[in-house]
Amino acid sequence: MADEVNQLELAQQLLAQAKEQGVELMGPNGLLGQLTKNVLETALDAEMTEHLG
Repeated sequence: MADEVNQLELAQQLLAQAKEQGVELMGPNGLLGQLTKNVLETALDAEMTEHLG
């Protein structure tokens, strides 16, 4: 349950920061799209590094 709380707090912080900076949540350059892209690229990079050494 602690991980879920940390994820919720992180999401709230990201949304607050985006709102302060005027970043859109949706759309081609929105927070959700960019965040998804960055998470997937980071995970893929970690998998490739682990697999290839």
